Amino acid sequence: MHTRSLPLGGRLARSLLLGLAGLLFSFAVLYQSPAEKVKAYYTRHLQQLRTRLQRLQQTAYTADTTRLRQQFAACRQEYKCLEFAVEYYYPHAAQRINGAALPETEPGEPGEVIQPTGFQVLEEYLFATPDTRANRDLVHQETDNLLYQVRYLEQQLPLLVFPPEEVYDAQRLNLYRLAAKGLSGFDSQAAHASLPEAAATLHAAREVLALSNAPAILTQLLERSAAAVARPGQNFNGFDRARFFTRYFNPALAALRQAQTEQGIPFTATRRAVRPDAASFFVADAFDPGFFAPTDAAPSTPAVLALGEALFREPLLSGKAGRSCASCHQPDRAYTDGLRVNRSLLAEAKLERNTPTLLNAALQPDQFYDSRVHFLEDQVHAVVTNKAEMGGQLHEVPALLRRKAAYPRLFAQAFATEKQPVTERNIRRAVAAYVRSLVGLNSRFDQFLRGDTTVLGNQEILGFNLFMGKAQCGTCHYLPLFNGTVPPLYDKTESEVLGVPATANAAALKLDTDPGKFLLYGVAHQRHAFKTPTVRNAALTAPYMHNGVYQTLEQVLDFYNRGGGAGLGLAVPTQTLPEDKLDLTTAEQQAIIAFIKSLNDTQGVVY
Repeated sequence: MHTRSLPLGGRLARSLLLGLAGLLFSFAVLYQSPAEKVKAYYTRHLQQLRTRLQRLQQTAYTADTTRLRQQFAACRQEYKCLEFAVEYYYPHAAQRINGAALPETEPGEPGEVIQPTGFQVLEEYLFATPDTRANRDLVHQETDNLLYQVRYLEQQLPLLVFPPEEVYDAQRLNLYRLAAKGLSGFDSQAAHASLPEAAATLHAAREVLALSNAPAILTQLLERSAAAVARPGQNFNGFDRARFFTRYFNPALAALRQAQTEQGIPFTATRRAVRPDAASFFVADAFDPGFFAPTDAAPSTPAVLALGEALFREPLLSGKAGRSCASCHQPDRAYTDGLRVNRSLLAEAKLERNTPTLLNAALQPDQFYDSRVHFLEDQVHAVVTNKAEMGGQLHEVPALLRRKAAYPRLFAQAFATEKQPVTERNIRRAVAAYVRSLVGLNSRFDQFLRGDTTVLGNQEILGFNLFMGKAQCGTCHYLPLFNGTVPPLYDKTESEVLGVPATANAAALKLDTDPGKFLLYGVAHQRHAFKTPTVRNAALTAPYMHNGVYQTLEQVLDFYNRGGGAGLGLAVPTQTLPEDKLDLTTAEQQAIIAFIKSLNDTQGVVY
């Protein structure tokens, strides 16, 4: 039997085709897209975290304390390589892995208490608890809890894709997290490892973005930032955060945005408190007040704001009581009243709580000291109809306003598409829109962070560094809003139990009786809990605390320096403020006050 051989040209063609196919196969196997490289990085570090946690658990009963602490540090630095993705894709797991060591409640189930777990709980066992057999049991158990979360993350691996727009977005949010929480010591309050962990975060950001084909200038700036926080001989209390932000961190954030733009990578369309395409959360227009508004909020047109301001000053909202919103929230007092507590409309009584400022009140997801409503519109209704505060009947107000000459025209201009615009709903919407316009993030401190380093003096810069460092203020008053709205998403407000006394008289100290947030749901750990207010404009809004007990910032700093109510000797079993003394000198306290004064900003609202 004869076989027919291919002509020479055919054999060459087949050889070429086979060679090309082999080359393409090799290329497909060897070449990885940026997304695949990032996933390989994430997978590798997740496996390393599991290995390190297993090693920690295996030696929980045999290793000495020093060795256990070293293993813990290695575990959490490994987690810092993963944090950008875990927080972005699996926030619930992130909370269970590295959330605060305090009981939590979910917004959707405010009466359901979630006990703390994760690295910060484990840190307390290893760094702030006597080394006993019972404590070793807790170390073993908490490590097991962490391994459970790691196994969950491993199960999710097939679903992860890491598209470039999400990688950039996740890294940006993680850098905000680093600035606002990491460098304040929020998640390393016992181990005091914030600086090495910050370096790990920045190294990880550099590596992930390099895998994503980021330009060299960006990766170099991130490496410089990592070197700045890891500089030998540097400690947490002495770290110059002001210099770090202006010289290293802000240029890196700007380069991150520029790299994303130049590569044609879209910004996420997700609406957030911080605009996803902002160059930094320090820039003037970074925050979107509309994020905190309901879907039917009135637009902030000049006509709506003019109506809202008129209604804000209108006594008719309180019926015959003669009180307007401006009676207590006086514009020339930074929208406060200067009183410890204002007068109640009921008999000769006083209101229970101090009048808070309305400046930047729009930049938080909850209103009132006890966070009982989410939207400013609901707050307007609650205050106007409260018998002690304004005593109005909001459903009766439209008829009263229609009889007052200017209002039919103002309402018609503000809500031009409505046949009958003078309504209870539009009253709430207009006043809320006006309050929402009272946003100002253009203080001298803001100008400093935006590049004008001449506007702050050395004392103010020292005060900022103390605020974010030794004094631990920044662990509750989060940068850059300096309130309790939690970064980097700013979609949740924290409340704290400080142990505020009923009187400033040291000879007659007793705990203030106001139960605070406890009244809402009866949750035990929320007894005496109050929302963390903003420190912006605080120098203009005395007196202080929910009950107005302190007349000066000096008194407030002294209270914190002594460890809050528990530090003063009061029985405050649910206090969330550490009761340890801060050991701030008088000069350091004055520096912090100087910094707080640099946050004054009642002029030139930029929104």
